[in-house]
Amino acid sequence: KWVKDSRLPFLAWYPYNSKVSPFYEITYVYQIVSISFIAIANSNIDTLIAALNMYIGAQFDILCDDLRNLQDLTQSASLSFNEKLTDCIQHHKKILSFAEDSNNCFNWIIFLQFFASSLSISLTLFQMTVVIPLTNEFNSLFSFVSAMLVEIFIYCWFGNEVEIKSSNVPYALFESDWINVDKETKRNMIIFMLRCQKPLKISALNLFYLSLETFMRILRTAWSYFALLHQLNSRN
Repeated sequence: KWVKDSRLPFLAWYPYNSKVSPFYEITYVYQIVSISFIAIANSNIDTLIAALNMYIGAQFDILCDDLRNLQDLTQSASLSFNEKLTDCIQHHKKILSFAEDSNNCFNWIIFLQFFASSLSISLTLFQMTVVIPLTNEFNSLFSFVSAMLVEIFIYCWFGNEVEIKSSNVPYALFESDWINVDKETKRNMIIFMLRCQKPLKISALNLFYLSLETFMRILRTAWSYFALLHQLNSRN
């Protein structure tokens, strides 16, 4: 039995006639469930990566507070100062180790997400130029582009926060009460400060970093592809 309105939510090919009942109903439900599952999984991955970067940034905030609160009230307290400094150095190492493990785990996901999103933004912007403005199709394309931009921005924002907060570590150490500590402790401080001069940057396969600068670069690249497609379409 043919279904009167046999349009599916998404165009797809199946090795059976999806326009007859009950295959149409089964395929319709299958597409709705599948796209819902993909959307939920994609959102969970995005929020997980953002949460991990938030956690790394929060750990740097805690480390900076501990460093600022290092005090040496008396000469005999230098040992205590050095011990607390050693604890902070160990904390810093654990943060870097966690960030490296987290980054290695999601390297490919971030790279593929950025590549697919950049391409999708370019193609969708091009589609928006060939459809009637303010129609349902135009609004759907606009919503899709907005979602892609927000998704990429979340990655870049929290990656940029990690870089900023990690760069605050040497300044926090300098703000501690280090004036009266012994030479060995000061030498340890200098070594640690030199180690922290290079901020932590979350990358994707070491090809690019998650930062606001990368976000702007993606926008410029997507716009360039869009302009090229629009120009080619105008000539044809």
